[in-house]
Amino acid sequence: MAAIAIDTHAFFNTLKEAGFTEKQAEAITSLQKETATATVEHTKHEYRLDGIVTNKDLDARISATELKIKDAELRIVTQLSAVQQDIQMTKWTNRALLAVCTIGTGALIKIAFF
Repeated sequence: MAAIAIDTHAFFNTLKEAGFTEKQAEAITSLQKETATATVEHTKHEYRLDGIVTNKDLDARISATELKIKDAELRIVTQLSAVQQDIQMTKWTNRALLAVCTIGTGALIKIAFF
């Protein structure tokens, strides 16, 4: 049940000052509170107010989404850096292998022809 702020004490006192007995004022105050609560519940149900998204809700969702995006960006940058390091290492390895092959080929040519 929805909470609604009704100053029942002031409502009760107003009724008493208007000449109602204490029992009458209590009954009317109780009925007024129940009616107000029922009206709020009906309105929430009728207009589906429970499902309304506020700007605060949207801000929280946007912030959470931004954090997820930043986390994904960080992971992508980290992986990209690792891939770049692998590429650099492969280049160095290929150069070293090319140098070894060149030296080996040169040595074989010397042995074969000189």
